[in-house]
Amino acid sequence: MLSVRFLSCLILASCAASLTAPFSAHAEPARAAASSSGAVLEKVLLVSRHGIRSPTKPLSTLEKQTGRVWSVWPVPPGELTDHGRANLTLMGTFLHHWYAPLITQSSTPCASAAAIFVWADAADNRTRQSGDILSHALTQGCTSTAHSLPAGQHDPLFNALAAGQARLDQQRVMPPLTHAFQQATTPGSPEANAEAALQAAFAPAGCQQRTGPCFSAPAVLSWKKDQPHTTGGLTLSSSTAENLLLEYVEGLPSTAFANAALTPEDKDARTRQLLATVLPAHALLSDRLRRLPAIVVPRGHILAEALLESLADEPVPLPDGSALPLSARLILFAGHDTTLDMLATLFGLDWSFTDQPDRTAPDTTLAFELWRLPDGQKDVRFRVFHQSLEQLRLASPMRPRKAGEGVPLLLHSRFCSAAPQTPCSPEALALGQKSLTE
Repeated sequence: MLSVRFLSCLILASCAASLTAPFSAHAEPARAAASSSGAVLEKVLLVSRHGIRSPTKPLSTLEKQTGRVWSVWPVPPGELTDHGRANLTLMGTFLHHWYAPLITQSSTPCASAAAIFVWADAADNRTRQSGDILSHALTQGCTSTAHSLPAGQHDPLFNALAAGQARLDQQRVMPPLTHAFQQATTPGSPEANAEAALQAAFAPAGCQQRTGPCFSAPAVLSWKKDQPHTTGGLTLSSSTAENLLLEYVEGLPSTAFANAALTPEDKDARTRQLLATVLPAHALLSDRLRRLPAIVVPRGHILAEALLESLADEPVPLPDGSALPLSARLILFAGHDTTLDMLATLFGLDWSFTDQPDRTAPDTTLAFELWRLPDGQKDVRFRVFHQSLEQLRLASPMRPRKAGEGVPLLLHSRFCSAAPQTPCSPEALALGQKSLTE
């Protein structure tokens, strides 16, 4: 049986402090099946973000927050768009072809559908619909419905806190959170440049006016309904940057340059430059809040344990009382960008792209690959699949052409490698792929 004890420190608060500086990714375009070293891919678990959605807040709220009238979306707040569905279908099709040697076991059209299983977060329409789209694409139309809890129900796999199966300890959360938000933004840093660029684009005099938006206003932390809440310049910068990205990839007119006397092509070019400048604010807020171990560990430990138990071919119960089918060779969990953030923290991962300024943009998918080595040992390797900014905007097929463009990244991770009898500590962390033995 495959041991999964090495994760024990990752899901305990005593190990949380050692997870704050994950290692980075590098490009690796090798096709999944069998490597030149003789390793054979046996199983893959995928965790994806849903497709392109509209902003989760009404446009009237965005206008009040930023002082600017935003482009009108074709769907209500927080819902998938048709353009987003098309892009997600392209991602699912790419994943099917990438892992075809693993999941295609017969020439009969739908015989391999049993090797694929999709579970979606039931909390939102966008995740349930994304699960259906990916299920349809991965099985080439043989299965069009993902498995999930009843619509609107919180799923502990994606958020144990919202599902009531874990609670945050205010005494553990607020000190590190306060410390993180007390860190001054260095002049000239990407984060400072993001705030300055948003200020110039939306309200140059906003910080001098009481009613104007100020993207560099001090952070205000509070504790409400057993959760930390943040307001201030960084929070506003993060949400505005993400909404500008969503607006651009949906193909809507740019809110930031709506009043500028520019051609549509120039507005698009200026928007791309602005996105590259302002998205670091979104990443910084995620680092401080979404990737804070004191929050991530209770929120995400159920999914982390399920992933490792599945890699070990152990029974994995699902929240509806069923179980992951042991016959499935490709399993996908359709979640959110917060799902990717929490797994990045729990598994010591990080990544960035040269053609996409948002590391957890719509459709981004994290893969856990189980490889059997010639000597019988097993490796877990991590990949990230993404679409470039222009691929999302144009809904163009994913065809790897050069390093960094539509090519999945192969990641290195830190794992707790202490023996079960040894307390987990930073010294027990090892760099590289964790070797798992039968």
